[in-house]
Amino acid sequence: MQLSVRYHLAKGVGWGRVLNIGSGGALLTIDQPVQPGQRVELHIGWPVRQPENVHLNLIAGGTVVRVEDGRAAVRFERCHFRTASAAFRRLARLPELRGGTASHW
Repeated sequence: MQLSVRYHLAKGVGWGRVLNIGSGGALLTIDQPVQPGQRVELHIGWPVRQPENVHLNLIAGGTVVRVEDGRAAVRFERCHFRTASAAFRRLARLPELRGGTASHW
């Protein structure tokens, strides 16, 4: 399962996909230059909806620990869930953010 992610860096915002996620961190695609040690905030479109069809984002703050070929590994330092905005859901469905296939969640 690949999840859409909007990331916030000190010098910008971008979109990517989560390739791997666990309780301690995530590996994601990234199209901006980052360095190990850099702080990042992730807004990850969560695939499970709450009752009454409420969409969620996992908001995770952390540090980049590894960078390689358009991917970055991030160690989570804090995370919580927040209701996803309609704009996030609309943008997260764009094919170029989902590896060529549209999301239907």
